[in-house]
Amino acid sequence: MIEPTIAFTLFDKVLTGLGLIREGKKQRTERIDNALLALYAALAEIRAYIADREKGKRRNRRREFELARLWQAASIPLRAIDKEFAERCFDKGSYWMEPDTWDKKRIEEKGIAIDAVFDATRKLLIR
Repeated sequence: MIEPTIAFTLFDKVLTGLGLIREGKKQRTERIDNALLALYAALAEIRAYIADREKGKRRNRRREFELARLWQAASIPLRAIDKEFAERCFDKGSYWMEPDTWDKKRIEEKGIAIDAVFDATRKLLIR
């Protein structure tokens, strides 16, 4: 038979362990939420920019640099969740730094077309 003191100590350790697991899950959820917020901010801005361009607005290099910054900033919290997708987002930022140097084939090979990135973001959301 286990002594009451030992039983309480073991029970306390189990509860502590469960608390750590719960806290770890909470931190992971917060990391995912932060990554998703950064991704959706970049997606919203890029869609707005594309819509403006389709309406005939001129190309805006300052806005493109801001898009690059948003995509590269979004890649940072993603590293802990999905390194491959983080790299794709970083590449998306690189594209917006110098869009004239990217052709359609390279965009598709890197998986950074807007629809591909949106689909990957949705998959991350339901993970």
